[in-house]
Amino acid sequence: MKNKKYIIYLFTILILILFIIIYKLYSSRINSQKKDTFIIGMSQVNLYEPWRVYMNKEIQEEAKKHSNIKMIFKDAGGDTEKQKKDIEDLINFGADVLIVSTNDSKELTGTVGKIYKTTPVIMLDRAISGYDYTLYIGSDTESIGMQAGELVGELAGKDKDKVKVIEVQGMLDSSTDKEITNGFRNSITKHKNVSVDRTIVGNWQESEAEDKLEEILKEDNNVDIIFAHSDYMALGAYYAAVKNNLKNIKIIGVDGLEGPEGGKEMVRNGILQGTFTCKTGGKEAVEYALKILNKEEIPKKILLECNKITKETIGSN
Repeated sequence: MKNKKYIIYLFTILILILFIIIYKLYSSRINSQKKDTFIIGMSQVNLYEPWRVYMNKEIQEEAKKHSNIKMIFKDAGGDTEKQKKDIEDLINFGADVLIVSTNDSKELTGTVGKIYKTTPVIMLDRAISGYDYTLYIGSDTESIGMQAGELVGELAGKDKDKVKVIEVQGMLDSSTDKEITNGFRNSITKHKNVSVDRTIVGNWQESEAEDKLEEILKEDNNVDIIFAHSDYMALGAYYAAVKNNLKNIKIIGVDGLEGPEGGKEMVRNGILQGTFTCKTGGKEAVEYALKILNKEEIPKKILLECNKITKETIGSN
């Protein structure tokens, strides 16, 4: 009887030991898989702007080149509070690196700063206030404004005494718009016959830019040039001019994307007199995320080159 109990006890111990061994092997395998596969979380402010859709596409295409990367995308639909929650969700999903692209840098400063304490954060297109992030990647927006001012000067010429310009910003007081406007205003001071008659905000929307400009152009048909901070809003400006039968207004945009509705095609078709390449930084964000994960040294800030696109230069861009 005692032997029987001893055998049962020994058998139980052996089963327990076997279970522990199997559990440790399984845990080791899972941990190994975790190290081999990195999760990159992408928090996008909206997907109604074509430029941001293109950004996500670039990120996805670059990530596909690397078998050890898993991407998780979140779209805030233009809602800052939802974007804060999206960021927290991505961290809870186990994101090893976070990429954030926002329209509201100030409101996200606290959220990003908190995440940055434990997780690397790449700010794309706009940085938050302060320096609580790992890397900022964005276009040289002030350079875009300066080049736009130079193009306005070329289009204005010297024959007309007064050339009236309307500037269409994306968002009120956003860092990107401020930088573009600063560069633009400094540049046009060289052209004494050029003046910015008024500035409106289109909230990066084609329809909003169109509606506001349609009303303005009904009252004032002496506008010569419209400079919009995105090709999407520039297209709205074109529709507003067409509705008012104003064929001589020259329109300039920013983004210079490829595709049937991209800025380059609009320049080819004469809808825009010019645009400027404004890289999304999506490809670069994934490349630098990998460098961060591999513990490589990286800079704090990367500015992407911007180039003028007109019918004369379109073949070289």
